[in-house]
Amino acid sequence: MLLDKKEKMVMKYLCKVCPQKQSCLISADEIAHFLCKKYLISISELDDIMLSLYKDNYIDFVASNSKKGYYYCIRLKSRGQTFLNDLKKEKKNFAIAIIKTICLAGISFAIGVILKAIFGG
Repeated sequence: MLLDKKEKMVMKYLCKVCPQKQSCLISADEIAHFLCKKYLISISELDDIMLSLYKDNYIDFVASNSKKGYYYCIRLKSRGQTFLNDLKKEKKNFAIAIIKTICLAGISFAIGVILKAIFGG
């Protein structure tokens, strides 16, 4: 399933903060602060994003509300650990598709010009 922009931002942050194959404790405020550059996000919306990432098999998490604040205990699953590499591959494949499209358009134009010159259209 494709992730939306907010989910991708959260995953980028989690990949940056969480050590591989270990659990980490992150406050909801830390994640919201990271996202505040582009998005204003509430705790309930962040919970929805975390649940979505859990359902898509990116993370395991437990939410906890204590006197010190709202925290998540997060462990990246294998799909979450490869998220950044998958994102790079996705961008690379998109760039290759654009280049192929431009090249094919150029070839089509050149063939059209050649056929027009041959058949005197």
